[in-house]
Amino acid sequence: MSKFKVILELAWPIVVNLIMYTMVSFTDLYVVSKFGADAISGVGVVQNVWGLLFALTLVFSSGGQVMITRYVGQKSYKKASLVISSLFVAAIVSSLLFIGLFAFIPKIILWFMGVNGKVLEYAIEFGYILLLDIPFILINSVIDTALHSYSNSKTPMFLAIVAAVLNVVLDFGLGLGYFGMPNIGVFGVALATVISYGVVAILHLYLYFGKKMPYIPLLRFRKKIFKRAFKVAYPEIGSRLLANMSHLIFTSAILTLGSLYYAAFNIAIQIMAIGYMPAIAFANAGAILIGQEIGAKRFDMAKSYIDTIAKLNFILMLLLALLFIVFRVKLAILFSSESKSIDLIVESIVAFAIIHLPFAFDVTYTFGLNGAGMTKKTFKINIVTTWLFKIVPSLYGIYILGSYEWVLAAFFMQFTAVAYLMHQEFAKGEWRFLKV
Repeated sequence: MSKFKVILELAWPIVVNLIMYTMVSFTDLYVVSKFGADAISGVGVVQNVWGLLFALTLVFSSGGQVMITRYVGQKSYKKASLVISSLFVAAIVSSLLFIGLFAFIPKIILWFMGVNGKVLEYAIEFGYILLLDIPFILINSVIDTALHSYSNSKTPMFLAIVAAVLNVVLDFGLGLGYFGMPNIGVFGVALATVISYGVVAILHLYLYFGKKMPYIPLLRFRKKIFKRAFKVAYPEIGSRLLANMSHLIFTSAILTLGSLYYAAFNIAIQIMAIGYMPAIAFANAGAILIGQEIGAKRFDMAKSYIDTIAKLNFILMLLLALLFIVFRVKLAILFSSESKSIDLIVESIVAFAIIHLPFAFDVTYTFGLNGAGMTKKTFKINIVTTWLFKIVPSLYGIYILGSYEWVLAAFFMQFTAVAYLMHQEFAKGEWRFLKV
């Protein structure tokens, strides 16, 4: 099978998978937008806080994937099964800890961000029902990783379609009272998400314990295995936490300009997330393939896969950027009828469309290095560039210049810097000799 065909066969279901899960957030935002800018801002704040949880789950996905893909490359499915089992048991136990943590931490974060009034009411209404979603998120993370690690990306795709379709029906039903369901507003939107992920978690458990994968379904915990997965994942967890904390800082800062600015920013982020998904999917495929090829000791093939994906992603992101720019106004009026709000959304869409170009290289080489286990190096690059090119310039732009445009420019600078540095690090080839 040709290299391009291998990449495409693995990547296209991941594209659909990620787009479907993005559609969950997109539909949530669309329904919530019917309740006004304060509702959009409140839900957006919660989604940013919730990003902290998804960062913590990387030990069950990214950390595990590096180990599992290498064992798959070596055809050592028994060892891979022990990794999956250890992560699964840890995920169940950790979900109880995370529920307690996220029942308490968000109050402190919301206070720190200065969120109050109706925005705070919507944030609390939306946020606390999502606590029920935590066990489902962790279960889905472990089993999805197990599926992807032996190049089965189609099953996660079908499960993502189930989640997205169910969420759309329940969002409009419970959020707006369609289909004869009770209209319970923002609370209903959050409940729709919980139910959707819960159904997918049940299906994942069926696949695992029903022996529908090449692994042995076990319920054993090996502390040593979990520590190895955590050792690989913790720098990436740090990177994600840093990204989410910086986003929370942006949220707090942008809110000082008014909820209209933050609503426009959040809407544009959600719209553009759909455009970023194909690049993330191809990069994810690269992370899987590099792990398998390192396990099989085919290092030149591993490098070739990542470089090919970088070129594909650039072409793809260029085309999507042009598409978003052409349809920027039509996309904006889906979420607002106010002229100032539409102008801000349009401005944000154009800026994030341009950011597509450096993002293509950023995501490809970051995922490639992480897939090889070089998470400490990617963390160092991310922490330096985030503070130097994004956080400091953005805060200066907002608090000193009072400029929203300065924030958008800072995003572009940071993505460009990361793209260059990640490519240079990958080209060194040190990832070939890394043990995990």
